[in-house]
Amino acid sequence: MKGEKLYELLDLLDDNLVMESAEVKRGVWRRRLAIVAAIVAAAVLVWFVTTEPVRHPRQDVGGEAGVLQDGAYYVFAGSGFPGPDEARVPQGIFRYVPGEGKEQLVSYQAHRMDVLFSCWGVNTHGLYYVDIDTNALWRQDLTTGEETLLYTAPGPEEPEAELGVGDLWNYFAHGEELELTYDVALFLNQVGEDTVTLTYRYPDGKTTDTVVLDSRTGALLSQTAQRENGYPLWLGERCIEVVYVDHPEGFTYPGWEEDVELNQYHWTDLQEDGRSLLPPGTMGAGEQAAIEIPGGLLIGYAPKNRFDEAGNYLRDATGYLLLTPAGRDYILPEPEDPEDSTRDYLAVADGWLYFTNRTWAALDNGGRRQEWSLWARQLETGEEVLVQNECGPLRLITDGTWCYLSDGNTTDCYRLEHDGQGRPCGLTLVEETI
Repeated sequence: MKGEKLYELLDLLDDNLVMESAEVKRGVWRRRLAIVAAIVAAAVLVWFVTTEPVRHPRQDVGGEAGVLQDGAYYVFAGSGFPGPDEARVPQGIFRYVPGEGKEQLVSYQAHRMDVLFSCWGVNTHGLYYVDIDTNALWRQDLTTGEETLLYTAPGPEEPEAELGVGDLWNYFAHGEELELTYDVALFLNQVGEDTVTLTYRYPDGKTTDTVVLDSRTGALLSQTAQRENGYPLWLGERCIEVVYVDHPEGFTYPGWEEDVELNQYHWTDLQEDGRSLLPPGTMGAGEQAAIEIPGGLLIGYAPKNRFDEAGNYLRDATGYLLLTPAGRDYILPEPEDPEDSTRDYLAVADGWLYFTNRTWAALDNGGRRQEWSLWARQLETGEEVLVQNECGPLRLITDGTWCYLSDGNTTDCYRLEHDGQGRPCGLTLVEETI
């Protein structure tokens, strides 16, 4: 096209339309640039947060729960989930001795351990940990530091099946089930003095066995299939079965259809050697049915078939049992308001149950604030004593002599003080942020 003809055509254009077109293009580019800027900013933020633990690793063990053994505190340091106040990478298992400091016993780089599930334990002679890369159980001698491979989970004989495009199409378009296979997995359940109990998960991702090994030699003592309608919990040498029992046919309540779809249309029983531990006419109280605390197992129970005035099915605990490894079980005080219990039970040691009690304090401006105090209950007599005021919500590990208090982020070491009658009466700080 010649230049003269092009100019003639341009003259035919409305100047207002040209200006509007230019403005539209500028708006489109502004939006595109804004989207690009947002994507870049998000990428930078993700990089900053996820690399923070590596760029600035913490030197303390964090706020994870540990284990007290013969006066030493063992803890797996590093949650693996970076956050504003808890930026860390998994470091490994540490041992801390009051007055002597801490040392790393197992490195996460040498043995990759699970940050979500229990993967380690300790007894008087050994430290045990599962390497999730090799599904192997290792034992480290507490005196010599020598490592011994105790057990390796057997893998599948056939190679893992891979999903194809056709499998995914049939799943999304026709609702056909995916035939998935998983890597086998090994989970550490309990470390006793003479045995170690693990869960072995098969490649189907659902079937599991309970594996019991000799804690010194790794010899296989037993391997049994776990029940399909529940799961076991170990308390020392005691095995407590959480058993799901179907409701009677026709039993309904608001939301029961959703529970059926979620496979939660059942009530919970707690059994030992096939015998129910619950009072007659009661059931396990939902998520409060079995709560593991250091040194004990809390069993929350509630009356069966209990409804409120609106017809809602009530499953909040109206009472608690405390089970101990020695086989002594205790009935604990019933909460005044089951829907808003003020007590949080923390740990059992040396015949005492430690708990925090929440109260409301009035403020000068007419408002109120929640306050926490630490208490101890003598299990045989029921006597309750105040240990410390204004402690805040916390996690506690104690053997009756040393106390490790965590706010979920850091852990402090205290010495537990006692009065002339042997009652706990206070805490003396030994070291902050161990």
